[in-house]
Amino acid sequence: MFSYFNTDSLARINRLDLIDLAPRISPLVVQIIVAITFTAFAIATRELINTWAIGAGPYAVNVPFILLATLFGRFRAGLMALALTTAYSWYFVLPAMGSFSFEEPGDGPRTLVNGVIGLTIVCLGDVTRNAGRWLLLEKEQRIAERDMLLVEVDHRVKNNLAILSSLLSLQQQKSENTEVKVALSKAAGRVHSLAKAYESLRYDNLDNIAIVDMHDFLTRLCGSLREALTLDGRIELIVAAEPCGLSRDRAGAVGLLVNELVTNAVKHAFADRDKGTIRVELRVVPDGAVLEVSDDGVGLPDIIRDGAQGTQFLKAFAQMAKGELDSETGDQGTRHICILEETP
Repeated sequence: MFSYFNTDSLARINRLDLIDLAPRISPLVVQIIVAITFTAFAIATRELINTWAIGAGPYAVNVPFILLATLFGRFRAGLMALALTTAYSWYFVLPAMGSFSFEEPGDGPRTLVNGVIGLTIVCLGDVTRNAGRWLLLEKEQRIAERDMLLVEVDHRVKNNLAILSSLLSLQQQKSENTEVKVALSKAAGRVHSLAKAYESLRYDNLDNIAIVDMHDFLTRLCGSLREALTLDGRIELIVAAEPCGLSRDRAGAVGLLVNELVTNAVKHAFADRDKGTIRVELRVVPDGAVLEVSDDGVGLPDIIRDGAQGTQFLKAFAQMAKGELDSETGDQGTRHICILEETP
């Protein structure tokens, strides 16, 4: 599955509490400012409505601004906005205008009912705001706990891979059999490659840890390969990956595939040559993505072509990534293409 990343809108809304955003100002001062501001918006809206419907809905216009004052400034701000907007509508909108007296017999009960409704809106708005903030804080606490656990798991996995690589290297040194030494050396190298790929597979997108940004992942991975393979500018490793999301399992398999292909190119493609270029490219296509690893070397030797153990590993990594690998090599260079299918 390929995807892109979205920001959590609930978190953004709940962080708009102006009292928290202005901690150096007295909460009461902030609430007064919020109440006056939204009262001004209510009055401006009333004046706009009066241009085509004079006196229509004298109290109804105030409702959304009372709610907004509550959400942005908490209960007291909503209560002050209710009092100010009600007083304005009572004095300037209801007949007789410019007076707190009631010209119509039903205006007194109407004012009372609208005041009770406004108070209910303030209470409900404050309860909703508190519930949203509580849910947000609980979510952030769980994310913090999850991040701590993930860091611990990452640390242990890296340590275990390092220990395994060291054990294989130690066993290689003790062995007197040449074939065993070669096999152990390859195994240690692949464990090291796995450790590098895992190290690059970080948890950058905390809102969705199941998805990996392949652009960032491949950039980090190739940066690690430059250091591990000590290219020193002799061989240029270029990364051109389009932004897309891939599940962690498939991203890890892609990382192992790129690691193996780049390592093979560095070891074999530039024999008796001082310089060369390796290019890692990921392109998004309508039905998935295309991973291409190419070089301008002399071609791969027969020993690592079809039937070799390294080729079997490459095919296995491609299958883990839900892709199909195709390779071509010659005296002008080698090109590997893995077509990654899109999954539902």
